[in-house]
Amino acid sequence: MTTLKNIEQELLQSHRFLNNLIKSAVDAIIAADMDGKILLFNDAACEICGYKVNEVIEKLNIQAIYPDNDAKRIMHVLRSDEYGEKGVLRSFRVDIKKKTGEIIPISLNASIVYDDDKEVATLGFFHDLRETLKIEEELEKTRVQLLQSAKMASVGELAAGVAHQLNNPLGGITLYSQLLMEDYTLPDGAQQDLQRIIRDAQRCTDTVQELLKFSRQTTNEMHPQDINQLLSETLILVKDQTLFHNIEIKKNFQNNLPLVPVDIQQIKHVFMNIILNAADAMEGQGVLSLSTSQEQALSDRVCIEISDTGHGIPDDVLIKIFDPFFTTKEQGKGTGLGLSMAYRIVEDHGGKMSAKSKTGEGTSFLIELMLPENNSDGK
Repeated sequence: MTTLKNIEQELLQSHRFLNNLIKSAVDAIIAADMDGKILLFNDAACEICGYKVNEVIEKLNIQAIYPDNDAKRIMHVLRSDEYGEKGVLRSFRVDIKKKTGEIIPISLNASIVYDDDKEVATLGFFHDLRETLKIEEELEKTRVQLLQSAKMASVGELAAGVAHQLNNPLGGITLYSQLLMEDYTLPDGAQQDLQRIIRDAQRCTDTVQELLKFSRQTTNEMHPQDINQLLSETLILVKDQTLFHNIEIKKNFQNNLPLVPVDIQQIKHVFMNIILNAADAMEGQGVLSLSTSQEQALSDRVCIEISDTGHGIPDDVLIKIFDPFFTTKEQGKGTGLGLSMAYRIVEDHGGKMSAKSKTGEGTSFLIELMLPENNSDGK
């Protein structure tokens, strides 16, 4: 009798131990019978899926936690050897659906439980990928920014060399063309040709000046500034231009933003460039939205977002917009250096600049300017 009690006690202890293991697991553990009725649902599963245990056990079908027909698809894959050993899935990427309808990315390890050769249940271990994917996204952004920085540095050096080589010949072309223009014995056709030469030489000179600005290594005059005020001052300069007469300007500036150390002229140049590009993209009609904020989760920076309701930028073009000399404007209407210069200025300020766009809906530029460490609390 004592031996039987000891066995019962050991079984109870083993049962409690196994329950505690399942209950304490970091990943969600879910088991269901072959009809889909859930038999096991640990605390992590409750947290990820948003259900309480008493709402699930023997009440909820496993299909309820998957979007669409994913439960059937997973069973099909489990029963095949398409992804490795039959009856087993390892690190299989799926989505699950919370009680609220929110979709959660998951890495699933699952297996079919057999009694002899009969399928009796499925067991799954669900690892939440949200944090992992967020980190991967940040790493990819950092990688792209590093590549862009390296590209800008290389092009900057090349641009400086090219600009200096072109400056003198262009000056000579312009000077001698102007001298020839003073020769009144030239036929009218020659006068027109010379005017065309001077005009095109001037356009080349303007491009050279942009190159020199792009490549110039100057020391920024950094002073604490009110970003809202700088944006407002930039708007004053452009809003009366003909291009802006049919554009609605919406401002959503957060009050009491901390002062940001910037070079006033350079940052205004960035704002001006993006605003003019936005107006151009909307062809003088639409909504230009400007907002500033300091999010609680990102208290070390002030964010500026400038959005338009233009035609938007296709994905294959969007990845190139910060490249020097890349432009979608017709020949003679843009050097392709505006956004690359803006990107470089923001980068020189220790900040970040990015863009997102949807074809047919518009484009949004985000500028993140960093605050000094002792000022990141917003005071």
